[in-house]
Amino acid sequence: MSADLAVTRHGTALVVTFDRPEVLNAFRDRTFAQLGAALDEAERDAAVRAVVLTGRGRAFSAGVDLTETRERLGRTAPQDLAATVEAFQDVTRRLVAFPKTVISAVNGIAVGVGAELAIASDLRIAADGAEFAFMEVRRGLYPTNGVLYFLPRLVGHGRAVDLLLSGERIGAAEALTAGLVSRVVPGEDLLTVAVALAETIGSAAPLPVGLIRRHLRRTWELDLEGVLALEVEGSLACLRSTDLAEGLHAFGEGRGAEFHGA
Repeated sequence: MSADLAVTRHGTALVVTFDRPEVLNAFRDRTFAQLGAALDEAERDAAVRAVVLTGRGRAFSAGVDLTETRERLGRTAPQDLAATVEAFQDVTRRLVAFPKTVISAVNGIAVGVGAELAIASDLRIAADGAEFAFMEVRRGLYPTNGVLYFLPRLVGHGRAVDLLLSGERIGAAEALTAGLVSRVVPGEDLLTVAVALAETIGSAAPLPVGLIRRHLRRTWELDLEGVLALEVEGSLACLRSTDLAEGLHAFGEGRGAEFHGA
C-alpha cells in the first residue's frame, strides 16, 4: 500500500504531512487509516508531546477523494453508506480524545475534510496564502466530522451559517479575524513556527496541558459552577503530581523544568 502521509520527528513534535500533492492531498479510505496509525504511533511514543498536521504542495487537503466517492456510490446504495460516514467521523473522535496536543499547520487550501480536520485540532496556524472553505453544499454533500459542532463555537453562529450555506472561500487574514485560526505567518515559516509552538507546549507539564485541553471542550456545555468544579478537579490533580514538585524546584533553581507527566 502506498503511503498517503509522510511522518517525521522534529524534537518532541511528530509532523504528519498529507502527501498526495497531485490531487491536492485529497483523502481516500487509506489516508484516514494511515492518519489513525500515525496518531497511534504518536500516542505510544512518550517522547512525542505534540502532533503537527500539514500538507505538501498547494493544499492542506482539498477534502475527500471524489473519484473514490463516485466509485463507492456506483457499487453501494446511499442508505448503506452510514458506516463510511462513521469511519470518517472516527478520525474526529480520535483527534478530540487524543491525549496530546494537535496543531494544524494549514499551508494552503483546506476544503471539506481538510477544513474539518483543522477545526477539530486544538490549534490552527495558517500560512498567509491559506484558504478555507466548507463547500459540501456545492457538491451536493453534507458536512461531517463535527463541523456543525466546532465551527459555530469558533466563529459564531451567524458566520458559521454563512460559511456552510455559501461554500465561500476565505483567506488566511479573514480566517484570523473570524477566529478560525490563531496565527497567520509567511508560508515559508509555517512549519518552523508550528514545530516551535509544538515544542513550547511540549516543554510544559503534560498533566495540566492535557487537563486544560479536555476541560476547555467541556466548558462549552457548562455553566459557571460547572466550570469552577472543573477547576477544582484540575487543581487537585496537579497538586498531587510529582511534576509540580519539579516545577517548583526548577523555578527556585532558575532552570528549565523537566516534566514527565506524573
